[in-house]
Amino acid sequence: MSSNLKVLVIGSGFMTEHYLKVISSNNIECVVVGRGIKNTQKLSEIFNNIKFHSGGIENFLKQNSIEQFTHFINLVNIEYCIPITQLLLNHGAKNILLEKPGGLNINELDSVRNSANKVNANIVIGYNRRFFESVNKLIELSNADGGIENIHFEFTEWVHTIDKDDYSSEALEKWIISNSSHVIDTVFYLIGLPKEITTKTLGANKIDWHKSGSIFVGSGVSSKKIPFSYNTNWNSAGRWAIEVTTNTKRYYLKPMEKLSVQNKGQINITDIELPNDKDINFKPGIYDLVHSFLNDDYSKLLSLEEQIEHVKIYNQIGDYPEISK
Repeated sequence: MSSNLKVLVIGSGFMTEHYLKVISSNNIECVVVGRGIKNTQKLSEIFNNIKFHSGGIENFLKQNSIEQFTHFINLVNIEYCIPITQLLLNHGAKNILLEKPGGLNINELDSVRNSANKVNANIVIGYNRRFFESVNKLIELSNADGGIENIHFEFTEWVHTIDKDDYSSEALEKWIISNSSHVIDTVFYLIGLPKEITTKTLGANKIDWHKSGSIFVGSGVSSKKIPFSYNTNWNSAGRWAIEVTTNTKRYYLKPMEKLSVQNKGQINITDIELPNDKDINFKPGIYDLVHSFLNDDYSKLLSLEEQIEHVKIYNQIGDYPEISK
Protein backbone atom coordinates (compact mmCIF):
# COMPACT_ATOMS: atom_id res chain seq x y z
CA MET A 1 0.00 0.00 0.00
CA SER A 2 1.32 3.44 -0.93
CA SER A 3 2.92 5.55 1.81
CA ASN A 4 1.43 8.69 0.23
CA LEU A 5 -2.14 7.88 1.25
CA LYS A 6 -4.16 10.34 3.28
CA VAL A 7 -7.79 9.54 3.98
CA LEU A 8 -10.66 11.82 4.94
CA VAL A 9 -13.50 10.00 6.69
CA ILE A 10 -16.82 11.82 6.96
CA GLY A 11 -19.15 10.62 9.70
CA SER A 12 -18.62 9.37 13.24
CA GLY A 13 -21.42 6.84 13.62
CA PHE A 14 -21.59 3.07 14.07
CA MET A 15 -19.63 2.01 10.97
CA THR A 16 -16.84 4.56 11.40
CA GLU A 17 -15.11 2.61 14.16
CA HIS A 18 -14.92 -0.50 11.95
CA TYR A 19 -13.32 1.41 9.08
CA LEU A 20 -10.91 3.23 11.41
CA LYS A 21 -9.78 -0.05 12.95
CA VAL A 22 -8.44 -1.10 9.52
CA ILE A 23 -6.96 2.32 8.72
CA SER A 24 -5.31 2.63 12.13
CA SER A 25 -3.85 -0.90 12.07
CA ASN A 26 -2.10 -0.04 8.80
CA ASN A 27 -0.81 3.32 10.11
CA ILE A 28 -2.49 5.24 7.29
CA GLU A 29 -2.71 8.99 7.78
CA CYS A 30 -6.35 9.82 8.39
CA VAL A 31 -8.64 12.66 9.46
CA VAL A 32 -12.20 12.07 10.66
CA VAL A 33 -14.85 14.78 10.47
CA GLY A 34 -18.03 14.27 12.46
CA ARG A 35 -20.94 16.53 13.21
CA GLY A 36 -21.27 16.08 16.98
CA ILE A 37 -18.60 16.29 19.66
CA LYS A 38 -19.77 13.21 21.60
CA ASN A 39 -19.03 10.62 18.91
CA THR A 40 -15.77 12.16 17.73
CA GLN A 41 -14.55 12.39 21.32
CA LYS A 42 -15.38 8.73 21.90
CA LEU A 43 -13.51 7.66 18.76
CA SER A 44 -10.51 9.83 19.59
CA GLU A 45 -10.10 7.91 22.83
CA ILE A 46 -9.84 4.65 20.84
CA PHE A 47 -7.60 5.78 17.96
CA ASN A 48 -4.74 8.01 19.08
CA ASN A 49 -3.00 7.97 15.68
CA ILE A 50 -5.97 9.59 13.89
CA LYS A 51 -7.04 13.25 13.92
CA PHE A 52 -10.66 14.17 14.68
CA HIS A 53 -12.78 17.24 13.99
CA SER A 54 -16.39 17.98 14.95
CA GLY A 55 -18.73 20.59 13.51
CA GLY A 56 -19.49 18.91 10.18
CA ILE A 57 -17.80 18.62 6.82
CA GLU A 58 -19.11 21.97 5.58
CA ASN A 59 -17.22 23.86 8.29
CA PHE A 60 -14.14 21.69 7.88
CA LEU A 61 -13.90 22.47 4.16
CA LYS A 62 -14.11 26.20 4.84
CA GLN A 63 -10.85 25.97 6.76
CA ASN A 64 -9.01 23.07 5.11
CA SER A 65 -7.96 22.19 1.57
CA ILE A 66 -9.33 18.98 0.16
CA GLU A 67 -6.26 18.58 -2.07
CA GLN A 68 -4.23 17.11 0.80
CA PHE A 69 -6.36 13.94 0.75
CA THR A 70 -6.06 11.04 -1.70
CA HIS A 71 -9.19 9.10 -0.71
CA PHE A 72 -12.55 9.92 0.87
CA ILE A 73 -14.85 7.60 2.83
CA ASN A 74 -18.40 8.88 3.30
CA LEU A 75 -20.08 7.11 6.24
CA VAL A 76 -22.90 9.51 7.05
CA ASN A 77 -26.55 8.46 7.32
CA ILE A 78 -28.30 7.61 4.05
CA GLU A 79 -30.31 10.83 3.86
CA TYR A 80 -27.13 12.93 3.97
CA CYS A 81 -24.93 10.74 1.78
CA ILE A 82 -25.83 12.23 -1.60
CA PRO A 83 -25.53 15.94 -0.70
CA ILE A 84 -22.21 15.39 1.09
CA THR A 85 -20.88 13.39 -1.83
CA GLN A 86 -21.88 16.25 -4.12
CA LEU A 87 -20.08 18.66 -1.80
CA LEU A 88 -16.91 16.57 -1.94
CA LEU A 89 -17.06 16.48 -5.74
CA ASN A 90 -17.53 20.24 -5.87
CA HIS A 91 -14.34 20.64 -3.83
CA GLY A 92 -12.32 18.33 -6.10
CA ALA A 93 -12.49 14.88 -4.47
CA LYS A 94 -11.54 12.12 -6.93
CA ASN A 95 -11.75 8.78 -5.08
CA ILE A 96 -14.85 8.36 -2.93
CA LEU A 97 -16.25 5.30 -1.14
CA LEU A 98 -19.86 5.51 0.07
CA GLU A 99 -21.27 3.35 2.82
CA LYS A 100 -24.01 1.20 1.30
CA PRO A 101 -26.39 1.82 -0.34
CA GLY A 102 -25.09 5.29 -1.24
CA GLY A 103 -28.60 6.60 -1.82
CA LEU A 104 -32.23 5.56 -2.11
CA ASN A 105 -33.35 7.58 -5.11
CA ILE A 106 -32.25 6.79 -8.65
CA ASN A 107 -32.50 10.39 -9.82
CA GLU A 108 -30.21 11.55 -6.99
CA LEU A 109 -27.72 8.76 -7.66
CA ASP A 110 -27.80 9.61 -11.34
CA SER A 111 -27.14 13.28 -10.59
CA VAL A 112 -24.06 12.40 -8.54
CA ARG A 113 -22.89 10.04 -11.29
CA ASN A 114 -23.11 12.87 -13.82
CA SER A 115 -21.17 15.19 -11.53
CA ALA A 116 -18.49 12.54 -10.99
CA ASN A 117 -18.15 11.89 -14.71
CA LYS A 118 -17.63 15.61 -15.39
CA VAL A 119 -14.58 15.72 -13.09
CA ASN A 120 -13.37 12.17 -13.79
CA ALA A 121 -13.97 11.01 -10.20
CA ASN A 122 -14.37 7.41 -9.05
CA ILE A 123 -17.25 6.57 -6.71
CA VAL A 124 -17.78 3.08 -5.27
CA ILE A 125 -20.25 1.59 -2.77
CA GLY A 126 -19.09 -0.30 0.33
CA TYR A 127 -20.82 -3.68 0.26
CA ASN A 128 -18.56 -5.64 2.61
CA ARG A 129 -20.14 -9.08 2.07
CA ARG A 130 -18.46 -9.25 -1.34
CA PHE A 131 -15.24 -9.52 0.63
CA PHE A 132 -16.28 -12.20 3.12
CA GLU A 133 -13.85 -15.12 3.31
CA SER A 134 -16.91 -17.36 2.98
CA VAL A 135 -17.82 -15.75 -0.34
CA ASN A 136 -14.22 -15.93 -1.60
CA LYS A 137 -14.11 -19.64 -0.76
CA LEU A 138 -17.50 -20.26 -2.34
CA ILE A 139 -16.29 -18.77 -5.62
CA GLU A 140 -13.13 -20.87 -5.51
CA LEU A 141 -14.93 -24.14 -4.78
CA SER A 142 -17.85 -23.60 -7.15
CA ASN A 143 -15.46 -22.80 -10.01
CA ALA A 144 -13.61 -26.04 -9.28
CA ASP A 145 -16.90 -27.96 -9.68
CA GLY A 146 -17.92 -26.46 -12.99
CA GLY A 147 -19.33 -23.17 -11.75
CA ILE A 148 -22.63 -22.11 -10.21
CA GLU A 149 -25.63 -23.82 -11.80
CA ASN A 150 -28.41 -22.11 -9.85
CA ILE A 151 -28.89 -20.02 -6.72
CA HIS A 152 -31.63 -19.44 -4.14
CA PHE A 153 -31.61 -16.73 -1.50
CA GLU A 154 -33.66 -15.14 1.25
CA PHE A 155 -33.39 -11.74 2.86
CA THR A 156 -35.70 -12.07 5.86
CA GLU A 157 -35.61 -9.02 8.12
CA TRP A 158 -36.36 -9.27 11.83
CA VAL A 159 -38.76 -6.37 11.70
CA HIS A 160 -39.74 -6.80 15.36
CA THR A 161 -36.19 -5.80 16.38
CA ILE A 162 -35.86 -2.67 14.24
CA ASP A 163 -36.05 0.61 16.14
CA LYS A 164 -37.87 2.99 13.83
CA ASP A 165 -36.43 5.99 15.67
CA ASP A 166 -32.95 5.09 14.41
CA TYR A 167 -33.81 5.60 10.73
CA SER A 168 -35.45 8.12 8.45
CA SER A 169 -38.91 7.36 7.06
CA GLU A 170 -37.51 6.99 3.52
CA ALA A 171 -34.84 4.53 4.68
CA LEU A 172 -37.56 2.45 6.35
CA GLU A 173 -39.95 2.68 3.41
CA LYS A 174 -37.19 1.35 1.12
CA TRP A 175 -35.67 -1.12 3.57
CA ILE A 176 -34.74 -3.57 0.83
CA ILE A 177 -32.40 -0.90 -0.55
CA SER A 178 -31.33 0.35 2.88
CA ASN A 179 -30.46 -3.05 4.34
CA SER A 180 -31.57 -6.22 2.51
CA SER A 181 -29.49 -5.17 -0.50
CA HIS A 182 -26.49 -6.63 1.36
CA VAL A 183 -27.80 -10.09 0.45
CA ILE A 184 -29.08 -9.31 -3.03
CA ASP A 185 -25.88 -7.48 -3.99
CA THR A 186 -23.87 -10.56 -3.01
CA VAL A 187 -26.08 -12.67 -5.29
CA PHE A 188 -25.60 -10.23 -8.18
CA TYR A 189 -21.84 -10.27 -7.49
CA LEU A 190 -21.84 -14.06 -7.80
CA ILE A 191 -24.06 -14.52 -10.87
CA GLY A 192 -24.51 -11.12 -12.54
CA LEU A 193 -27.55 -8.86 -12.80
CA PRO A 194 -30.91 -10.36 -13.82
CA LYS A 195 -31.47 -10.59 -17.56
CA GLU A 196 -35.00 -11.81 -16.86
CA ILE A 197 -36.88 -11.40 -13.58
CA THR A 198 -40.42 -11.96 -12.34
CA THR A 199 -41.30 -10.48 -8.96
CA LYS A 200 -44.29 -10.63 -6.64
CA THR A 201 -44.79 -8.51 -3.52
CA LEU A 202 -47.54 -9.43 -1.07
CA GLY A 203 -48.60 -8.42 2.44
CA ALA A 204 -49.08 -4.70 1.78
CA ASN A 205 -49.65 -2.56 4.90
CA LYS A 206 -48.81 -5.42 7.29
CA ILE A 207 -45.71 -3.51 8.44
CA ASP A 208 -46.59 0.06 9.36
CA TRP A 209 -43.23 1.49 8.20
CA HIS A 210 -42.87 -0.67 5.07
CA LYS A 211 -46.27 -0.46 3.47
CA SER A 212 -45.36 -1.85 0.04
CA GLY A 213 -45.23 -5.40 1.34
CA SER A 214 -43.85 -8.03 3.71
CA ILE A 215 -43.67 -11.14 1.50
CA PHE A 216 -41.33 -11.16 -1.49
CA VAL A 217 -41.04 -13.98 -4.03
CA GLY A 218 -39.43 -14.05 -7.42
CA SER A 219 -37.24 -15.81 -9.93
CA GLY A 220 -35.31 -15.21 -13.10
CA VAL A 221 -32.13 -15.77 -15.08
CA SER A 222 -28.97 -13.72 -14.70
CA SER A 223 -26.75 -12.19 -17.36
CA LYS A 224 -24.48 -15.24 -16.93
CA LYS A 225 -27.48 -17.49 -17.73
CA ILE A 226 -27.73 -18.71 -14.14
CA PRO A 227 -31.28 -19.24 -12.80
CA PHE A 228 -32.13 -17.75 -9.41
CA SER A 229 -35.06 -17.58 -7.01
CA TYR A 230 -35.93 -15.99 -3.69
CA ASN A 231 -38.68 -16.36 -1.10
CA THR A 232 -38.88 -14.11 1.97
CA ASN A 233 -41.49 -13.33 4.61
CA TRP A 234 -40.61 -10.48 6.97
CA ASN A 235 -43.47 -11.33 9.34
CA SER A 236 -42.30 -14.90 9.84
CA ALA A 237 -39.14 -16.80 10.72
CA GLY A 238 -36.02 -16.69 8.61
CA ARG A 239 -32.65 -15.04 8.13
CA TRP A 240 -30.24 -13.83 5.47
CA ALA A 241 -29.02 -16.81 3.47
CA ILE A 242 -27.76 -17.92 0.06
CA GLU A 243 -27.79 -21.46 -1.36
CA VAL A 244 -25.69 -22.34 -4.40
CA THR A 245 -25.70 -25.58 -6.38
CA THR A 246 -22.92 -26.86 -8.62
CA ASN A 247 -22.50 -30.14 -10.51
CA THR A 248 -22.08 -32.28 -7.41
CA LYS A 249 -22.56 -30.01 -4.39
CA ARG A 250 -24.87 -27.60 -2.64
CA TYR A 251 -23.20 -24.77 -0.75
CA TYR A 252 -24.79 -22.74 2.04
CA LEU A 253 -23.97 -19.22 3.20
CA LYS A 254 -26.18 -19.50 6.27
CA PRO A 255 -25.16 -17.34 8.09
CA MET A 256 -23.32 -15.50 5.37
CA GLU A 257 -20.11 -15.35 7.39
CA LYS A 258 -19.87 -19.14 7.24
CA LEU A 259 -19.76 -21.68 4.41
CA SER A 260 -21.04 -25.26 4.53
CA VAL A 261 -21.48 -27.97 1.91
CA GLN A 262 -23.75 -30.89 1.11
CA ASN A 263 -22.44 -33.50 -1.33
CA LYS A 264 -24.61 -35.16 -3.95
CA GLY A 265 -26.26 -38.29 -2.57
CA GLN A 266 -25.67 -37.31 1.06
CA ILE A 267 -27.86 -35.80 3.76
CA ASN A 268 -25.28 -34.36 6.13
CA ILE A 269 -24.07 -30.78 5.79
CA THR A 270 -20.45 -30.04 6.70
CA ASP A 271 -18.86 -26.75 7.69
CA ILE A 272 -15.92 -25.64 5.56
CA GLU A 273 -12.89 -24.23 7.37
CA LEU A 274 -12.11 -20.67 6.34
CA PRO A 275 -8.91 -18.60 6.60
CA ASN A 276 -10.93 -15.94 8.37
CA ASP A 277 -8.46 -14.26 10.73
CA LYS A 278 -9.32 -10.90 9.13
CA ASP A 279 -13.03 -11.60 9.50
CA ILE A 280 -12.50 -12.32 13.21
CA ASN A 281 -10.18 -9.44 14.11
CA PHE A 282 -12.16 -6.93 12.02
CA LYS A 283 -15.80 -6.60 11.03
CA PRO A 284 -16.17 -9.29 8.34
CA GLY A 285 -15.25 -8.07 4.87
CA ILE A 286 -14.21 -4.57 5.94
CA TYR A 287 -10.46 -5.18 5.98
CA ASP A 288 -10.24 -6.29 2.35
CA LEU A 289 -12.85 -3.74 1.26
CA VAL A 290 -10.76 -0.87 2.65
CA HIS A 291 -7.55 -2.33 1.22
CA SER A 292 -9.10 -2.66 -2.24
CA PHE A 293 -10.35 0.92 -2.17
CA LEU A 294 -7.10 2.45 -0.94
CA ASN A 295 -5.10 0.39 -3.44
CA ASP A 296 -7.37 1.62 -6.26
CA ASP A 297 -8.34 -1.98 -6.97
CA TYR A 298 -11.93 -1.79 -8.20
CA SER A 299 -12.26 -5.40 -9.36
CA LYS A 300 -14.57 -6.41 -6.47
CA LEU A 301 -15.99 -3.02 -5.55
CA LEU A 302 -19.42 -1.94 -6.76
CA SER A 303 -19.30 1.20 -8.88
CA LEU A 304 -21.92 3.93 -8.61
CA GLU A 305 -22.86 3.17 -12.22
CA GLU A 306 -23.58 -0.45 -11.29
CA GLN A 307 -25.45 0.53 -8.14
CA ILE A 308 -27.91 2.59 -10.16
CA GLU A 309 -28.77 -0.55 -12.13
CA HIS A 310 -29.04 -2.54 -8.89
CA VAL A 311 -31.43 -0.02 -7.35
CA LYS A 312 -33.71 -0.40 -10.38
CA ILE A 313 -33.99 -4.11 -9.53
CA TYR A 314 -34.44 -3.41 -5.80
CA ASN A 315 -37.34 -1.11 -6.66
CA GLN A 316 -38.92 -3.94 -8.63
CA ILE A 317 -38.38 -6.52 -5.87
CA GLY A 318 -39.81 -4.21 -3.21
CA ASP A 319 -42.58 -2.81 -5.41
CA TYR A 320 -41.33 0.67 -4.67
CA PRO A 321 -43.03 3.51 -6.59
CA GLU A 322 -39.92 5.02 -8.14
CA ILE A 323 -39.53 3.80 -11.72
CA SER A 324 -36.07 3.95 -13.25
CA LYS A 325 -35.55 6.37 -16.09
